[in-house]
Amino acid sequence: MAKPPIIRRTEKLRRLTALLKQRRVVYLSCFFYGGKTMLIDQLCEAWTGEIVRYDSGRDDWADFKARAEAAGSALLVVDSVDDPPAGMAEELAGLLAGLPDGQCAVLAGRAQIPATLHRLCSVGTIAMLDWQFMMFDAEEVEQLLLEYGIGLLPSDVQLILDRLWGWPFGLHMLAQQIQRHGGASLHALIDATRADIRKILVEDLMPAFPERERQLLYNLSPFQRFTEEMARMVTGRNDAPRIMEDIAGRTHMLLREGEETYAFVPIVRQALFAEMRNLYTQDYIDGQYKRAALYFELQNDIPRAVSYYKQMGDVEKIRELLIRDTYNRPADGDYVDLREGYALLSDETILAYPELMKGKCEIECLQGHAEQSDRWYEALERFIRNTPARNAQRQTALEAKAYLDLCLSQRGSRHTLKRLLAAAKSPELRQSAAWQNGFNVSGNSVSLLNGGLDFSRWVPHGWHIYRLFKLPVELGLGRGGGGVADIAIAERELEANLDGDYTQAMAKVRQGLQRVTDNPEMHYAAIGIQSRIEAARGNLDEAMRMIDNAVASLNERRPRRLRENLEVFRLNLSLLGGDVAGAREWLESKAPDETGDFIIMDRYSYLMKLRLYIILAQWSRVPFLAALLRQYFESYDRPYMLAQLNLLEAVFHYRRGSDAWRERMREALALAKRYGLARVIADEGIAIIDMLNAMALPDGPWERGVLALARAQAAHYPNYMKQAANKPVFTDREYQVYSLMIAGYRNAKIASVLNISERTVKHFCGLIYRKLGVTTRAEALSRAAELGDIK
Repeated sequence: MAKPPIIRRTEKLRRLTALLKQRRVVYLSCFFYGGKTMLIDQLCEAWTGEIVRYDSGRDDWADFKARAEAAGSALLVVDSVDDPPAGMAEELAGLLAGLPDGQCAVLAGRAQIPATLHRLCSVGTIAMLDWQFMMFDAEEVEQLLLEYGIGLLPSDVQLILDRLWGWPFGLHMLAQQIQRHGGASLHALIDATRADIRKILVEDLMPAFPERERQLLYNLSPFQRFTEEMARMVTGRNDAPRIMEDIAGRTHMLLREGEETYAFVPIVRQALFAEMRNLYTQDYIDGQYKRAALYFELQNDIPRAVSYYKQMGDVEKIRELLIRDTYNRPADGDYVDLREGYALLSDETILAYPELMKGKCEIECLQGHAEQSDRWYEALERFIRNTPARNAQRQTALEAKAYLDLCLSQRGSRHTLKRLLAAAKSPELRQSAAWQNGFNVSGNSVSLLNGGLDFSRWVPHGWHIYRLFKLPVELGLGRGGGGVADIAIAERELEANLDGDYTQAMAKVRQGLQRVTDNPEMHYAAIGIQSRIEAARGNLDEAMRMIDNAVASLNERRPRRLRENLEVFRLNLSLLGGDVAGAREWLESKAPDETGDFIIMDRYSYLMKLRLYIILAQWSRVPFLAALLRQYFESYDRPYMLAQLNLLEAVFHYRRGSDAWRERMREALALAKRYGLARVIADEGIAIIDMLNAMALPDGPWERGVLALARAQAAHYPNYMKQAANKPVFTDREYQVYSLMIAGYRNAKIASVLNISERTVKHFCGLIYRKLGVTTRAEALSRAAELGDIK
C-alpha cells in the first residue's frame, strides 16, 4: 500500500517552536494514532541545529542519555515516554531539571504527563500541548483531502470535523474510504469510518484494560463529562473516583479537567458508547440517563437534568422541571438554554400551564421572535380572563404576567415605571414566589441603564425619578430591588456627566452595593459600573483589577451569561489599552456565531465581534452582523446600543474611505443628545475623534462637553481600536498560491507553475480570501497592499 499523504502543519510547528524557545521543554500528549510522531518528524526536518533523538522500542535509553549529556546546543526528542525501561522515568526528570543553556526538549506520550515529571510541570519548566492541539482544524482537513486528490465543499469539511473531531488517523481512514467508494454518500463513508474506529478501539485497545475499568468506561460513556460524585451515582460504584484516576493517569481514555471533574475525548466517548449499545439493553442505558438526570435535578441544574430526561423521552418529567425552573431562577437566562425542552411539549400542554406560557414567551423574546413572544403573552392574558378568580392557577398567571410586563425586552421601558408602581401596590404580587425571587433588571450585564431593558429615556429625569420613586421601584422589584435606585442613579451620573467628575457616581454606586441582597446580577452590575468609572478616569489597571476579582469570585453555579458578559467586558477594557491578543483568541474560540441561532442575550458579544472585525480589517463580515444588530436594536427599542452600533459603523465607513460615516455619526450623536448621554460617545475616544473634529458640531454645552470627554478618553487610551496588522497565517501551499497571485499570475499559470489542477488553485484562493477577510481577487490584492505584501 502506498504511503498516505502527509501535510506540513505550519501553524502547529510555529507554536511548538515558539514554546520550545520560551519554555525549553514541551510535552505533546495525545491518544493513540494522534499524529505526535509525524509532527515531531516535521519539527526535526525544520530544526536547524543538532538533534538528539530517542525512539521508544528502537533506541537504547542509556546511549541516548550519554549523547544528550555530551551535546551542546541541541534539541532533545523523546518519543515516547510510554512504557519506559527501568530507571528511565527518574533519569529523564533529572536530565530535564538540569537542562543546560542552549538545549531544549520535546517529549511525546499517549497518557497525561508521567508522575515523575509533575514537579517540573508545576514550576513551569514543562509546557503541555494536549490532544486538542494535535487535532486537525478545517483548513488542515481541506489541505489533507486535497493531497489525496479530494476536493470538498466547506459544509462537507465541517461535517467531517463534527463527526471525526479532526483526528488525524480517522481523517486518513476517511480519505481512503472516499478513494475506494467515491460514489457513496459522504454521510455513509463517515459512518463506515467511525465503525472502523470503534472496531480498533474496542478490539485492539479495550482488552488491555482490567474488567472493572472496562465496565466503568462503558457505564460512563453516555456522558461527555462528569464529576466524581456523578460517576458514583451513575455507576453505583463508590470506588469510581479511584478507578477514573488510575485510567486518566495511564491513558487518554479519560481526561482530568478539574480537581474532581473528568471528561472523555469525544472520539473515545462516541466509540465506547456505540459499543455500549451492543453490549447493554436500552433499558439499562435509560437507567444511566435517569440516574444522571436525578443527579443534576438534586443539584438544581435544571437544563442539564432536562437534557438527560430528553434522552429517555420522559416528556412528563421535563414538563415538571420546566415549571419548577420558572420559580427557581426566573431571570438568569435559563429559558433560552431550555428551549429544546420546551420544543418537546405540545402547544396544548403549554397552554394549560401559565408558568410554561411565561417560559415560552421569554424564549421567543430572547431568540428575537417578538411576534411569537407577543402571541404567547396574549395567550396568557386569555388564560387570566377565562380562569375563575378562586382558581390558584389564575394567581400564578397574574404573577407570570407581572413578570413579563417588567422583563419582556421587545416592550422596551416605556411603561416600566407604571408597572413597577403597580407591582409595589399589589399585596398579592408581593406575596408571590416571583416577587420573593426578585425581578432582574440588569440582564446579566455590567449595566442597569443598558441591561435587560434600555432605560436611556430615564436619564434626563434621573434625579426626579430617584427622589420620587426610589422606594416603590425597589419594592416592586422584590428581593432583587435592594440598592437598585442608588446603583441606577450612579450610572446615570456616569453616563450624563459632562465635566468628567465622577465623584458622586462612585459614592452612589458604593452606597447601593451596601444594600444589595442575594442578587448576583445586581452585585456584579454595580462592580461593572465602578470599573467603568475607573476606566473613564484613566485608571485602566484598577478597572481591570475589579473585573478580574469579580470573575474570580463567581460561583460556577451562577448564570452562565453573567460570567460570559463579564469576560467580554474585560476584553473591552483590554482593547482600551491596545491589547487585541486576548480578544482575537476569544473571537476564534468562544464568540457566538451570528450566522446561526441569534440570541439577544449575546448582544454584548456581538458588539465585541463587530469591534474586532473592524480592528482586524475583516471588512466583509461587518455589514451582515451590523444589519442583524440594527434590526434587533430598532425593533426592541434599544437606543443606547443603537448609538454604539452607529458609532462602530461610522468607524467602519471612515476607515474604508466611504462618506457614509457622516450619516452614521449624525445618528449616533442625535440619539445620545436626545437622551442626555455623553459617555456612550466619549468611550470611543481615539476611534472617533477625527470624525468629531470634522463634523463641525454646534457650539452647545452638550457638544462641548462630549468633545472634551472624547478628547480626554483619546489621551488616556491612544491605542484603542488601532488597526491591527492581522497578517494572516498561511499554510505552505496557500502561501505559494498567494505569492503567485499577488505577483499577477492568473489561476491557469499558478496551476502550471505548481503542477496542480486549476480547480485546486481555485480552492486555495477561496481559503486565502477567507483569511484575508475578502470575497474577490481585486479585494485580495488591495488587502495584500494594505499588509505591505505588494510594494
